[in-house]
Amino acid sequence: MRWYDQYETLGRHIDSLKDMNSGRRDCLVRGIQEIIQKHSPRLLDESVLDFPLDLARQRWYDKDPYLWLTINGLQQADPDLLETVALYLEEEEGKFVASEPVTAQVCRI
Repeated sequence: MRWYDQYETLGRHIDSLKDMNSGRRDCLVRGIQEIIQKHSPRLLDESVLDFPLDLARQRWYDKDPYLWLTINGLQQADPDLLETVALYLEEEEGKFVASEPVTAQVCRI
């Protein structure tokens, strides 16, 4: 079981990042990182050395350093931060219009 499977909404949105258009995914990851910085400014700095780096890079997010840092950072986050990120992703999902190209959409960060 993955750490985020216990958080239904957050887990669903993290899973959706895997097959998402890279422009849209990058936008959402920047938004998540900004939320982390506002909520827990030292979270990523203090715990980055604790994150397991899979040298075989078997997990889909291990291939992108920003995804790797963000998802591993969330694993160390408190429940309030996880809820805030889940709400952000839920709001952004509602704003996404599949018929518009990513470049035409505004990335809220």
